[in-house]
Amino acid sequence: MSSRRSVVTTTCTCGHRSWNAISSSGSTNTGAVDPLRDIAAIAREHDLWMHVDGAIGASVLLTKYRGLLDGVELADSLSWDAHKWLFQTYSCGLVLVRDERKLLASFSTRPEYLKDLEEGARVTNPWDMGPELTRPARGLKLWFSLQVMGSDALSAAVEHGFDLVHWAQDEMLKNPMIEIVAPAQMAMVNFRYNPQGLSEAEKDELNACISRRMLESGYAGVFTTELKGKKVLRICAIHPEACEDDMRETIRRLNTICEEELSRRS
Repeated sequence: MSSRRSVVTTTCTCGHRSWNAISSSGSTNTGAVDPLRDIAAIAREHDLWMHVDGAIGASVLLTKYRGLLDGVELADSLSWDAHKWLFQTYSCGLVLVRDERKLLASFSTRPEYLKDLEEGARVTNPWDMGPELTRPARGLKLWFSLQVMGSDALSAAVEHGFDLVHWAQDEMLKNPMIEIVAPAQMAMVNFRYNPQGLSEAEKDELNACISRRMLESGYAGVFTTELKGKKVLRICAIHPEACEDDMRETIRRLNTICEEELSRRS
């Protein structure tokens, strides 16, 4: 989800009224954060439900960088994927909701085969909180991680991603052929090799080839995405054991691959 394009209008051309405003607290592509406090004000003015997509970026709330998500506390709901930046295996995610009664009103059922359980229940049943009646214990793996590592260690691992991507960007700045398309935000940076004398299509193909060769080398996974109509390389640096040398060497190897490809094509 791109930044600053998420607020839905309160009416549409077919005459129906919109009911929610969806914003991002760190987009997967670039780490962009929407103006959450401003969106919350619009949502309150028009009586809209404010949902924040925090799939990867919500993990920043555990760190010293939590101020980047100023206004997220005003949301009605927040999605958060632990299998992204909390280092869990797929799938492990959660949705935080300000008022659980909204979930109960939306998803709870009263079939005859659950009546005995309802009468003896002293707590809210999980099946009343979402569309799945029977569900796996997805959160158990995160609970174990917290018991073993503690919240401070998880926080430090998330903060480490900020350092990793800035080391990578610093190394990029040494090469004038590299265009930084979306600067380092959170743990993401988007860039491409932009040599003179090539058409845009040729540059797209060059960057795709650089990505393929890096993947084939087995050293690092640097994939492509598309931003501003361009094929770009994207680094998402969240490995807690990666170090500064790893990030700088990744860029140096990309530089070498680029030079080899340009020499081969000349």
